[in-house]
Amino acid sequence: MSNLHSIRYVVLLICLLALTERSFAQKQPVDYVDPYIGNISHLLVPTYPTVHLPNSLLRVYPNRTDFTGDLLKGLPVVVTSHRGSPAFAISPFQGNEKELKPVISYSYDQEKITPYSYSVYLDALQIQVRFGVSHQSALYEFGFNPDQQGWVVVNSGNGELKWDGKALSGYQTVENNTHVFIYLKPDQAPENVSVLKDNSLQVGSTANGKNAALALQFKKGTRTLNVRYGISFIDEAQAQKNLVREVAGKDLNALYETGRKLWNEGLSRISVTGKSESDKTTFYTALYRTFERPVCISEDGRYYSAFDQKVHSDNGTPFFTDDWVWDTYRAHHPLRILLNPKQEEHILRSEEHT
Repeated sequence: MSNLHSIRYVVLLICLLALTERSFAQKQPVDYVDPYIGNISHLLVPTYPTVHLPNSLLRVYPNRTDFTGDLLKGLPVVVTSHRGSPAFAISPFQGNEKELKPVISYSYDQEKITPYSYSVYLDALQIQVRFGVSHQSALYEFGFNPDQQGWVVVNSGNGELKWDGKALSGYQTVENNTHVFIYLKPDQAPENVSVLKDNSLQVGSTANGKNAALALQFKKGTRTLNVRYGISFIDEAQAQKNLVREVAGKDLNALYETGRKLWNEGLSRISVTGKSESDKTTFYTALYRTFERPVCISEDGRYYSAFDQKVHSDNGTPFFTDDWVWDTYRAHHPLRILLNPKQEEHILRSEEHT
């Protein structure tokens, strides 16, 4: 090797090292979180790659058996309890309408999950999906092939859905006879809305009962469709208020920016130093899990209690639930006392009034 080649090699190596160190220096706490860690379990229930804001009502994760599952059962809308059952499902579709189902199973690729975002490519249908979350509402972006007819199917596992000409609303009944309400609004008006029953389209704009589903048909040539929705345990009107307050007029980039900010604020309460990037990943992923519960269910100063099935005023103090209690008193509560004592005070007051 000539001296000139040697000098070039050394300069290139120095530049690569500098870029690597710079990339490490620019990483923020949320960038170390790996939601896939722990997604397979041989004994207990595994962790799930949950997308949410810290201690927020709206949590989602891909609806599949575990990390090894090769099919997605629709797209998630909300998980009603820690590692519990999901409510509702959204299924984008393009192709032959005879293949429409209340919940569509997808083969998928290019999945990417962060604490505040989700993206996946539904490869068989060639639909690109992007998702951003707020506290009680969220936004899906669907990328369709403009040469095919685009559809969005919304399913309630057990409840009612209706289309009023501008938005879809309804509820699903979950555990303890609790209703989860939804208000969903696409940024483009569908050309047609039908009831999807027994895998066939029927005339109507209201669906009831088990697997109640509405199919929204959009204009051929639609490339990108944004679907915003709000969730509530109080009623449909509150779900609409949650949507308007949090995601109306916002795009995915705005939700991502807010999500990153809130996660970095929470995770950076503990600063980790050292050269091991893998240790930081392990630590911040574990810390991210501590924000998965309990969740704040206050909605504009009110909350629904499944204990008496009534709506209460929170009297100006955020109300939390879904703590699970099992062993959390040993480490989870003491940790929060150190990291966020004011929030811990609210959580303990909530448990006192549960």
